[in-house]
Amino acid sequence: MEKFFYGYLLVSDMDGTLLDSNGKLSKENKEAIDYFISKGGNFTLATGRTVESVGRFLSDINVTLPVILYNGAKIYDYKNNRVIYEKFIEDERKNIITLVKKDKPSLGIEVYSEEKVYIYSSCKYTNRFSKLGYEVIYNLPEDVWNKKWTKVLIVGEENEIDVLEENFIRNYGEGNIIRSGARYLEIVSNDTSKGKAIEKLIHTYNIKSYNLITIGDNMNDIEMIKLADYGFCIKTGAQRLINTSKFIAPSNDEHAIDYVVKWVNKNIVR
Repeated sequence: MEKFFYGYLLVSDMDGTLLDSNGKLSKENKEAIDYFISKGGNFTLATGRTVESVGRFLSDINVTLPVILYNGAKIYDYKNNRVIYEKFIEDERKNIITLVKKDKPSLGIEVYSEEKVYIYSSCKYTNRFSKLGYEVIYNLPEDVWNKKWTKVLIVGEENEIDVLEENFIRNYGEGNIIRSGARYLEIVSNDTSKGKAIEKLIHTYNIKSYNLITIGDNMNDIEMIKLADYGFCIKTGAQRLINTSKFIAPSNDEHAIDYVVKWVNKNIVR
């Protein structure tokens, strides 16, 4: 008897998980997603990326539900071009970046507001946008302080970000920060995470009687991996995440999504 994925929701991180080390989608992962959906499964993404940067991939990546962006701060419906949900950094926390810039002038600081990227403090890593064709504003105009901010990304060498993360609350006060990569630390609104956004998505679309499968590689994925019935970390992911994950998938260069779909088909679906 042929097996089906009705009642299964698969949510994948993008960078370092679905995409390989060159930022590409493998044929194996694409075919696995298409197969999963064709047999009744729901699939979507949960990423730190923006509306535009995810949109560039959706001609190849098939999603059946709105996509979780900015590590849970925004849910966007690409089929109808509308925002389903968005939560902004609290105004009183914006001034943190002036303190970080003063204390750590070598770090890059990027402000994401109204789908635009503003570089408040430059470093070699903030120059990555020039190679990708995105519109980036290399300053922070005064009027932007009065706009709504979706997230702030602080970027630098891994050891610098390690120290910043370890001492952040002591130096800059309580509030939600997310380690989204070896060189990335993000400020987002309080009570924001990919896991919270998945719960919001499930509630908004009244998804019932589902099995949740999630896969990621870094600490910004921990809430959704803990939330899932079957939460996978790739084997080359952050060690802290590997230590808390019950299920381990191959690396992002070994078609991790293909592995998970086949694993579910073999071990769970009846």
